[in-house]
Amino acid sequence: MIALSGIPRLKLYSWVLCILFFFGHLPLCTAEIRLKQRPNVIVILLDDAGVETVSAYGSEIPTPNIDDLAAQGVLFENGHATPMCTPSRTRLLTGTYNFRHYKGPFTLEKEFYTLPSYMSDQGYETAVVGKWQLGGVSKVAVEGSFPEDVGYDEYFLWNLNMEPLRGNRYWGPTFVDNGERKRYCNNDFGPDIANQYLLDFIRRKKDKPFFIFYPMMLPHDDSGKDPIWIRTPDSMNAKSVQERFHGMMSYADKLIGKVVSILDKEKLSDSTIIWLVGDNGTHPDIITRIGDRKVRGGKWRTIKSGTHVPFIVKWPSVITAGKRLEGLADIMDLFPTIAAAVAGPNPEGMDGENLMPLILGKVDSVREAIFMHYAPQNDLGAMVPQVHARFAFTEKWKLYDDGRFFDLEFDPNESQFSLYTFKIGDSDARFIQRMESSQRSIARAAMKKLYNVMDDVGDPKMPPIVNPNQTWPRSEKAKTAITEPTECQQAKTY
Repeated sequence: MIALSGIPRLKLYSWVLCILFFFGHLPLCTAEIRLKQRPNVIVILLDDAGVETVSAYGSEIPTPNIDDLAAQGVLFENGHATPMCTPSRTRLLTGTYNFRHYKGPFTLEKEFYTLPSYMSDQGYETAVVGKWQLGGVSKVAVEGSFPEDVGYDEYFLWNLNMEPLRGNRYWGPTFVDNGERKRYCNNDFGPDIANQYLLDFIRRKKDKPFFIFYPMMLPHDDSGKDPIWIRTPDSMNAKSVQERFHGMMSYADKLIGKVVSILDKEKLSDSTIIWLVGDNGTHPDIITRIGDRKVRGGKWRTIKSGTHVPFIVKWPSVITAGKRLEGLADIMDLFPTIAAAVAGPNPEGMDGENLMPLILGKVDSVREAIFMHYAPQNDLGAMVPQVHARFAFTEKWKLYDDGRFFDLEFDPNESQFSLYTFKIGDSDARFIQRMESSQRSIARAAMKKLYNVMDDVGDPKMPPIVNPNQTWPRSEKAKTAITEPTECQQAKTY
């Protein structure tokens, strides 16, 4: 274990790595051969896209480029994030439970060590491109919530400021380009502009190891109290909500294909890790067919469709292609896993797990359950339902700290009566009588395991729901106005 500050630059001693691997202390001797050319890392975050929106998981929506990532890498059948965007993003950035670092809506406090800071300490060029979700967008704007605070060398972002400075994300978008605010013309499409910046970053940094976080704007609605589902350049004739959403998801897939293409063109594919994940479930407006069933988006809800997200990793020089993994994976596992993948020092204080042994096929699972202390403390008022909950779950079972206990295979939407009738800790735990006695025994054992998982975390009591009218302190960065451009700026063509 190492301290969170003063981490030394990465030094590669192949013989040490192989000896450690031989004695079972490192999962990655197979990757070490290539680590003389350290892998680039690109993390792609889909915005509001559950597993039912990706055809590799059985969706009716064609996503051929994402499917290719899965075919050439590994697909996690049980990858999860929190039910809401910002807690998932801070969980990813810090590799820790939200109760440790999430003090208010849309914030990350400065004392927390982050994945981009870690990658910078290992000598990586770092960039974030797309949608920002912290800092000035919130009524709480603390130091630590801005791109440069968390370790990015470059940034090109929408959503870095509150209205009226925030501007649009889609048509006629506004971005902050490394501190300079730019308003593009009404016929320019924001996701295209962000994607072009990312491709240019890869071209400029191709001779150095780089880390890119690509939090996409798609397929999120153009939000307000009433969501607006937009037409993309490829779906200008789409009419219904479903048609428009399908077009948005397809366009996200197209942009991901462009990232893969530039890596191929620059001969970087074999030495680049691409990790695609979702930040939460799909918006409840959207109903998507997956296989023989229809799934309503579960964003904001703690049910399975609120947390079950695409989770795909491609690393051609190391990972055996085409595997589908059943083991549980949490979005906070990205930090420790990427640290292991680049053979960097082990970051201290992680709640996330290193998934490399699972990815490399050395084990069937690395975690027995996923725990969530879900308290988003959102300041959006009546725009979204407010739910605070503590729960733990496996692939099959789920337990809330109020005693509700569900069989997720039988009831993924938690719509039936709980299998457990009394509160946790009651010695007379009664399960519904229609269960076979053998199944009751299995359920009791699962409930006990999940109870122990929650009991061992040591998290505090749930905070109260935030009053959206509460006055919050704001940092000087957030208060600083950026001059509104008087004319739009034509997007570059690379």
